Amino acid sequence: MERENHFTSRMLTCAGALMAVSGVLMALCVRLAYGSILLASAACMFLTAHSFRIAENQKESEETDDE
Repeated sequence: MERENHFTSRMLTCAGALMAVSGVLMALCVRLAYGSILLASAACMFLTAHSFRIAENQKESEETDDE
């Protein structure tokens, strides 16, 4: 069974997308302040996913260099 190298970054991206959608809906339906809080946390999720992707790529390149 092959290990999925980018699982963590993909799941964080999905969570960020869901949070962004809920942020937009909250901004439209409830209050702009609540929506902006969710949009800011979605941006943090996307940046975290990007950091994980960079770390996963570096680890993957180190493993291929060792072989």
